[in-house]
Amino acid sequence: MTQGKNKKLGKKKGQKKTIDPLARKEWFELTAPVPFAAGGFGYTCINKSAGTVVATEAIKGRVVEASLADLQGQSDQMAWRKVKLIIDDVEGTRCRTSFYGLDSTKDKIFGMIKKRQTLIETQVEARSQDGYILRIFVIAFTKSIKNQQRKTTYAQRSQIKDIRKKIVEIVLKEVSKKSITQLLGFFNQESLAKEIGKATRTIFPLQNITLRKVKLVKRPKVDAQKLREFYDDSNRTKTAQVRRKGQAEDQTALNLIKQGRSRQRIILSLTRMILFQYKEQNYLLYLISSF
Repeated sequence: MTQGKNKKLGKKKGQKKTIDPLARKEWFELTAPVPFAAGGFGYTCINKSAGTVVATEAIKGRVVEASLADLQGQSDQMAWRKVKLIIDDVEGTRCRTSFYGLDSTKDKIFGMIKKRQTLIETQVEARSQDGYILRIFVIAFTKSIKNQQRKTTYAQRSQIKDIRKKIVEIVLKEVSKKSITQLLGFFNQESLAKEIGKATRTIFPLQNITLRKVKLVKRPKVDAQKLREFYDDSNRTKTAQVRRKGQAEDQTALNLIKQGRSRQRIILSLTRMILFQYKEQNYLLYLISSF
């Protein structure tokens, strides 16, 4: 045995090479179908092609989630609405997606739930014009009637049943006569909530009528021709132009309101000045007459 050798000391281990995990990844751009104004809305990565595994084939079927505000290119007003899209086709480094579902953030739903009101939730399974089977979840809340003295706004069981029946009828009617592309625009504009509010007004007034969730139960086979219809740029430009026109009109209306308010403020301030001067003159006349 060698003198002075420490048995506890082992051999020096070689340092491990640090490999960047992203170096083995390949990035693809995500594109949204026609109802949404924004063409590309993000990127996703997958392992590079190796052996029999091809990256462009492996990425198909992946479900991605994005907020409606990002897809529409709008402000954060509709950021609480989450849209699920599934990758159906890959062209170069661009992924073409199609609709897979809708959802809402929990903080939005929790913010609507309050005391002294009734929560009414309904789910309907409906079939669209082009063969998509959707399970739609709708929630609504009761609100107080005009000149109501009671603090609570609870609905009776019979009223809740009638409201649910109306919601089911409206959803089935609207979904059956529209394609999936038309339905997306219909859902995004909250048109369904307006229809339900009008129909149930005579039973019990409702507020915060919201499409909580849309689940895709079954969809027809998506072929190349169907994907081309989803990605028709002419339709995308039309929807974008309509949206920009609406935003411009809203901005013009806001500017007019601001101008009107500023004019009112000027008139009020001038009136106050005149009244103040009139009071001063009357006071001076009173002092002169007293002498």
